[in-house]
Amino acid sequence: VGAVNMLTTVLALAIIDRVGRKQLVYWGVSGMIVSLILIGVYFVAGEAWGLSNTFLLVFFLLYVFCCAVSICAVVWVLLSEMYPTKVRGIAMSIAGFALWVATYLIGQLTPWLLENLTPAGTFFLFAAMCVPYMVIMWRLVPETTGRSLEEIEKYWEKK
Repeated sequence: VGAVNMLTTVLALAIIDRVGRKQLVYWGVSGMIVSLILIGVYFVAGEAWGLSNTFLLVFFLLYVFCCAVSICAVVWVLLSEMYPTKVRGIAMSIAGFALWVATYLIGQLTPWLLENLTPAGTFFLFAAMCVPYMVIMWRLVPETTGRSLEEIEKYWEKK
């Protein structure tokens, strides 16, 4: 898991300026959704369909790959680009704090979700939670690839 995460993060950093931030998110989060749904299917019907644990491992590693190549890398690049220079430091601190709080909460709530929603329900919920992320990226976040910080700042001033 750690090797996939690290190597994929390096890959993301190597291609982010060529592929574009939003494209990485669209492809990566789509892959996350598919992976999470297939993990949920494994917990619903894996035994009945004769699916081995390898199926689960493959789609879990695919999820890690898709997450690392997209939102895990892109979010930090976007945060560093989208705030005006005069508030960038404090804005990134607040956004970073919010991300770590959310990460902590997911880690703390996952055992409860697994017990109360079942493993399948938990992974289906996680897949559903990816959809608003895609909508927000599509509707509210501009593509910043190839733009200077000044151009990005002007975009936000118009909004």
